[in-house]
Amino acid sequence: MNKKLTRDQAQAIFDRVAAGEPQKVLAEEYGLSPGTISNLVRGKSWPDLNRSSLIGAFVRGSKLKPKDIVVIHQRLANREKLTVIALDYGVTPRTISNIKTGKTWGHIPKPASKPHRRRVWEGL
Repeated sequence: MNKKLTRDQAQAIFDRVAAGEPQKVLAEEYGLSPGTISNLVRGKSWPDLNRSSLIGAFVRGSKLKPKDIVVIHQRLANREKLTVIALDYGVTPRTISNIKTGKTWGHIPKPASKPHRRRVWEGL
């Protein structure tokens, strides 16, 4: 199947998945493969879609929820240790590392980071 989607169709599919509709059903409805829908949802295709509708959405099989990811990003920005955060959520430090690098949960936006302060002697 090699069907082209419009931006509006891609956004509609994404929003419907975020609302809980099964990807398989949407794939059949739009004449697409399930892999195409999965790539769209994960941001591999159409990476510039508005993904804010996924915040608060349930991810099947995950111990973590999107609201947890937002808090984890904040804790990482405050330079908390990966092991401490992992223990609090019952996951491995590798999971927290993958969240930090965007390998997993990349669709949840990270908070804006503060610029690092320059030390006085760095400019000399």
